[in-house]
Amino acid sequence: MGVQVRGGNLLNFRGDALLLFHHSDVRPLGGTVAFADWRLNAAVSILWKRKSELFRFGQLTVVATQGKVPANTIILTGLGAVPDLSSDLRREAYRLALQSAVNLGVSRIAVQGINIEDEVEDGSLKALESALASSRMPNSLKVSLFPDHRVPVASQVSEKSETAKLAEK
Repeated sequence: MGVQVRGGNLLNFRGDALLLFHHSDVRPLGGTVAFADWRLNAAVSILWKRKSELFRFGQLTVVATQGKVPANTIILTGLGAVPDLSSDLRREAYRLALQSAVNLGVSRIAVQGINIEDEVEDGSLKALESALASSRMPNSLKVSLFPDHRVPVASQVSEKSETAKLAEK
């Protein structure tokens, strides 16, 4: 049982489960979770509106994909507030999410990378490997790690780019 690092879009993974993570104090949704929300017709946003504790640290929520993504299940895991996240808490979040996936009986899992703001290099791989080693996971488990894709949200996108302004002239 090892971790395979992959590129590309996590939401195109053909496996049993996607493990996605999000902070409780980051609004609107961002990164891969925002993209999943879009594909799932705002199901994650609706859940968050109805259940404010959705992204508290360690909170696990299973979301049916209803054929909107190739994987059968999405497991959302709360990371708590951004300033509170440490490398130890990241490892624990991975462990909780992996254990819940194994409890559901899945064997092929895609995992979203979790970045910590002040980190010089991405420690997601080390944290994921450490989480796998510290818990009793079946040897048949196949885990793929994908980077978290940050997509710009409307508030971060300028009204018109400089190129568009020049094209108008």
